Amino acid sequence: MVYTDGVHHPSLVELARAGNFQAIAHWLNSVLMPHGMRASVGGIRPGCLKVLVEFALSPEQHELSDPWRSQLIRLICHRIWKLNSAQIEGVRIAGKLAHEKAVLWEQGVRVVSPARRARKQRSQQLRTELRQAAQQRSQMKTMRSMLISGPPIFAFVFGCVLGLSKAPSQETNAIASSSLPKATPSPNPAVRPDTVQTALETVPVTKHDRVPDPNDPTVTLMFAGDVTLSDHFADAIGQDYERTFANMDEYRKADVGMVNLENPLTRATIPLPDKKFNFKADPDSVKALTSGGISLVNLANNHAMDYQEPGLLETLETLKNAGVEHVGAGRDVKEARRPEIIDVKGQRVAYFGYYGADFESANENRAGTNYADEQSIAEDIKAVRSQVDWVIVNYHWGEELATHPADWQVNLAHFTIDQGADVVVGHHPHVLQGAEIYKGRPIAYSMGNFIFGGNPRSDYDTAVLKVALKDKQMKVEFVPVEVRGYQPKVASERSAEILNHLADLSSGFQQPLRSPIALEARPSVPATTAVTPTEQPVQPTGAIASPEAPATSTPTETVAPSPSPNESVQPTPLQKEKQPGFANPSDSFITSPNRTPLDSMQPGANGFQGATPSSDSMVPATEPAQPNAPASEAEPDHASLPQKKLLSFVPSTQRRTVAASPASHSHSVPQPHPTPAPQKQTSAAEKHRNDWVASEHVGAELIPDVSLLAAMAW
Repeated sequence: MVYTDGVHHPSLVELARAGNFQAIAHWLNSVLMPHGMRASVGGIRPGCLKVLVEFALSPEQHELSDPWRSQLIRLICHRIWKLNSAQIEGVRIAGKLAHEKAVLWEQGVRVVSPARRARKQRSQQLRTELRQAAQQRSQMKTMRSMLISGPPIFAFVFGCVLGLSKAPSQETNAIASSSLPKATPSPNPAVRPDTVQTALETVPVTKHDRVPDPNDPTVTLMFAGDVTLSDHFADAIGQDYERTFANMDEYRKADVGMVNLENPLTRATIPLPDKKFNFKADPDSVKALTSGGISLVNLANNHAMDYQEPGLLETLETLKNAGVEHVGAGRDVKEARRPEIIDVKGQRVAYFGYYGADFESANENRAGTNYADEQSIAEDIKAVRSQVDWVIVNYHWGEELATHPADWQVNLAHFTIDQGADVVVGHHPHVLQGAEIYKGRPIAYSMGNFIFGGNPRSDYDTAVLKVALKDKQMKVEFVPVEVRGYQPKVASERSAEILNHLADLSSGFQQPLRSPIALEARPSVPATTAVTPTEQPVQPTGAIASPEAPATSTPTETVAPSPSPNESVQPTPLQKEKQPGFANPSDSFITSPNRTPLDSMQPGANGFQGATPSSDSMVPATEPAQPNAPASEAEPDHASLPQKKLLSFVPSTQRRTVAASPASHSHSVPQPHPTPAPQKQTSAAEKHRNDWVASEHVGAELIPDVSLLAAMAW
C-alpha cells in the first residue's frame, strides 16, 4: 500500500494564482456560467491574460448596453483581483455572442492586486539596493586606489616640478616644442552604406531631395495630429484639394512633414463589420497631402483597417504612387514593422509607428497594423540606433478626449526613450495633451486633431510639433494653429492662448517641455539594456512643477541628455488633481446597482461550444508571493475582503457621478443604495450576483495598457 499523506496537491486557487489557464477559466466560470456565460482564458505574454466571454441575449434584449458591458468587465476584474496573484498584471477582455465569430467589443485592463504591488515594490527595492551596493563598491575601490597610489604620485609630481624649475630655459623650450601636433580630422568622412539593418530585414535608405532650401543645413521636421479626408471634410472641400493647405506655408517649408492618416484611401465597399465608425476617402484626396507638403504618414491606428485588407492594400499603393512614405502598417508583419529611414541633407532619421490593438495587427500572411509590443519596440529601436542620427517613434494610444496621458502611457514613453528614441509623438485622443522632457528627449503625448473630417466641427485650435536638427542639436517647439473650415493656418491672435493651454497641460510633469527648447544629440553609443516599464511602480517621487506660460519671445533653453540611457530613473509624476478626462483611479470604479443586466438572462439557455483555452505559456518569473489574505477555495465572500479602499486615492464620497446614457462611450456610475438590504437566505445565483456590488471592495484599476488596448471607435 502506498501512502501519499506527505504529497501536496495544489488546489484550484493555487493553480489559478500561479497562472494556470484552465484553473483561471474555472475560477471565472464559477460565477459566469450560472448567468448563461462562459469564459475561455489564454495568454498574450507572461503576466497578461486574454479572456473571451461568450453569452446569449435574452428575447427581451436586442443589443448590449454600455452599463452591461462595464459591469461584466468589473466582475471579471474583481474575480481576478481576488486571486491575489503576483503573476497577473493585466487582462484583455473580449465579448461575443455564442455561435458567432465576430467579437463585439474588447477592452484592456491592468489589474493591480496587493501581491502584484508587493512584488513590484520588492523588485524596485532590490534594484535600489543593488545600485547602492555598486556605488559603495566603486567608492571603496577609488579610496583604496588613492591610498595605495597617493604617495608615489605625489613624489613623482614633486620631482617633476623641482626638475623643471632647475632646468635651463633652452632645454625647457626644446622639450615643449617637441610635442607632436594634434591630428586633424579627415575632410572626407567615411561614406555610409545606402541600407540599414533593422530587427527583421535590411531596409534601403530613402534619399529625400525634395527640400525647400537645399542650401540651409538645418533639417526641419513637422508633426501634426489626426487627419481624416472623408465625410464632412469631403463635403466642405470637395475636390479642391490644394485649398486645404493654402494658408499653411509653415508645413510646406518643412523638409519632412508627417501626419497621422486616419482613413484608408480606397474605393472598397465592404467595411469592417461590427464597428460604429468606418472612414474612407477617395484615392484622389491624396493630393491634399502632397499639396500641403506631407511626405510621410502614420498608418498605425484604429481606422487603417476600416475597409479591411483590400482597403489597406489600395491605400499603400495610392501613397506609393503619390510619393508619400508610410509607417505602422503593411502587407505583412515585416512591412508593418518596417521603419522609414530618410536621409535629409546628410542626416538620417528613422521613423516608427505603433498601435496597441493586436486583432488588427499584421502577421506573416495578413495585412494589418504594427502591434505595440514592448519587446518588438526595444528590438526595433536598438537595431537601427547606431546606424542613424535620430529615431522618431509614433504611438496611436490613450483615451479619447482625455486631456492628460495615463500612467501606462508615461511608462511606455519613458521606456521608448530608454531604448534609444529621440522623439515620441502621440495621437488618438483628438485633443491636445501636454509634453515633457525625459532624459533630454521630448515626448508629445497627443497632437490632437489637425484636419479631422470625421467630425462635423470644422473650427478649432490645435498645434503642430516642429523639430529642427542642426550641428548635433535638436530644437523643439510648438507651433500654434487655428483650423477654420478644415483649413489650418498658423495662429496669430490666439497664439499666446494656445501656447498657454499647452503649458498648463504640461505643468504636471517633472520637467515640462517649455517651447522652444534646444537639446543635445545622443552619444554615439547605442543603448544596450532595457527595463520593462511595467516593472516600475507608478508612484509620485517629487513635487509637481508649477505651470509657466511660454511666450513667443521666450529664449531657447538648452538641456543636455543623460550620459547613460541605462540608468535607473524613477517614473515622472503626473498631476493627481482631478482633471477632465484624466484617468484617475477613482473614476475607473463602477458602482453597480442591486439589479444587474444578468437578471434578465436565463441560466443554461446558451448551449456553448466554447474554444479551448490557448496553450500559450505563462511561466511565473519568480516564486508566487504569499498574500496576507489569500483567496478562499470555497465560494468567495465579500466579508473576507479588506474593508478599506485598496487602490483608490479619492474617498467614495468625493467620487464624481457620471450620468448613465446608453449611447455614451463612458462608463456609467450610478450611486449605490444608502442602506443595505435586510439579511435573508440567498440562492446560488444571488450569491454570484453579489460580486457585482460593493464597489469599495473592488481592487482592480481599470487602466488601459498599450499592449492590451483594443481599437476604440471615434
